[in-house]
Amino acid sequence: MNLGVLSGRLGRVGKVFGIAMLFTTLATFFYSFPRHTRDSAGGGFYHLNYDNKFTLSPSHLEGLDTPKIQNATSQEKRLRVFMPADGPNINLCKAIMSSVALGYPLPTLLNWDGEFNRRGWHFGGSHIAKLESLLAVIEELLTSSEDAHEDDLALMVDAYDIWFQLPPSALIQRYHQLNREADERNRRLWEASNALHADFPLDPPRQSIIVTGAKDCQPGAESGSNPHYDLWPQSPMPVDLYGDQTDKFQFAIFDSSHRFARIRPRCVNSGMIMGTMGAMRAALRRAQVKVDDVARAGRQLWSDQALLAEVQGDQEAWRAWTRELASTWNGSVATSPESIRHGHVNSIAAAALRGERFEFGIGLDYNFTTIPPTCSSEDDGGFVKFDDKPALAVRSYQAGVRDRVRLTSLPPELDAALELKEGPLAGLKWGLKPLYSDFFFGVTPVGIHHNAYKNSLKPWRLKHWWHRMWFYPMLRELITYSLAVRKKGERTLLEMEDGVKYVAPQEESVTVFKPGSQAVVEAIGWDGVCQKGSTPWYDELLGDGQGTLVV
Repeated sequence: MNLGVLSGRLGRVGKVFGIAMLFTTLATFFYSFPRHTRDSAGGGFYHLNYDNKFTLSPSHLEGLDTPKIQNATSQEKRLRVFMPADGPNINLCKAIMSSVALGYPLPTLLNWDGEFNRRGWHFGGSHIAKLESLLAVIEELLTSSEDAHEDDLALMVDAYDIWFQLPPSALIQRYHQLNREADERNRRLWEASNALHADFPLDPPRQSIIVTGAKDCQPGAESGSNPHYDLWPQSPMPVDLYGDQTDKFQFAIFDSSHRFARIRPRCVNSGMIMGTMGAMRAALRRAQVKVDDVARAGRQLWSDQALLAEVQGDQEAWRAWTRELASTWNGSVATSPESIRHGHVNSIAAAALRGERFEFGIGLDYNFTTIPPTCSSEDDGGFVKFDDKPALAVRSYQAGVRDRVRLTSLPPELDAALELKEGPLAGLKWGLKPLYSDFFFGVTPVGIHHNAYKNSLKPWRLKHWWHRMWFYPMLRELITYSLAVRKKGERTLLEMEDGVKYVAPQEESVTVFKPGSQAVVEAIGWDGVCQKGSTPWYDELLGDGQGTLVV
């Protein structure tokens, strides 16, 4: 090759290289100037820098979709109970009758005779239907019922493995106490992040939905969900709750539940969900969006727990973003925080700027005070009588509590329980009654969730622990009295110090909700709920040899 040809080729290469460098320089030059991007939520612009950092003005922050604090629609609020159940069963009967005996509103059953093989649901049909049907009944009540309000309380519990042991007034009091504690934790978190500014347009989050907590985060990756637990707050329970083994995985080969026995709960268990009707509707709508997105993508849908955890995981990403936004507030603008570098926070922030909502006021019952799962806590609790102090000390030590007896007194909520002022429960000596309590948490929960699978304990306890419940010897009397009282109209469950009164809706029977364009609520009798198999349900339930229940 002669020098002329070589020189020509080198010249052409040099021109191409020069043009490329020119475009690179121009791009760098133009992108070094700040850009303004339209904000679909606010209709204005937020300021975006060359390094993809942005600033938000007050109007943009106010345009973010957040729960609006509304004045109470009424000083009288209702508690409504829902149970997902597809057919009669003695364990369903026990769950309902334990609530009836204590004065809870009669439940509305969801998914009765349900079909759970819808296309796209795969293996998660009954779980997905659990959330879909709860959303359907809440929307129906809020749009069609004159006595339903957004600040009424909705309680959904698993129908086949939960027993109540404390009255509804205790549950309502604990709901509010847990919310107050969560609000204070969130406020302190903002304070620690230097995020509390009087004129910042967003406030620290307020809790209005409680989901029971779990030690083991199930289901895992096989569910197709990612709750981003790395963004979730640590448990507020003491770091020495289980001594020097706290938050350490235990050695387990054949018993996987034992692996999590000393972990403080910080994951979702959907055995109980409780919140205001308005907040529940918003959170469940978000879950429904996820169901639709997952189904379109052809992913597996395994669990309502996984879906709820994803919704809360999105919420925690939102909270990390807004909390750090607040920390950059200078009185006129806020700048994107370091958390935006987290991939999920980045995507949530982008979606929030497009107008999507991620704050739903969801939190966990870290304290195990409501209806906690017994899975991975199989040996942590038992039936105790508070007046028998020596036995209480022995049982605590046997459970592994070495520092002190943490169960020191009866639940204080019983003092305000109107259910205990008259009828068979009036004058009841609670200190002599066996109450299921957790020796490590030092608490007597409102109910027991029998999901313990260690050594097949769940079916054994469902059958053999029923007679150990404190109300069992007087169950027929309690049920008969409670059902008779309901015929007189609405009942007051709790009178709060601020003047708010919680009542039970007027009802005389368990009902079944059937969704559709013309939603239907039908009454169902005790035989329809309880009878399955040849053994009469009342013989197994009551065990007193007096025959069927006469009401």
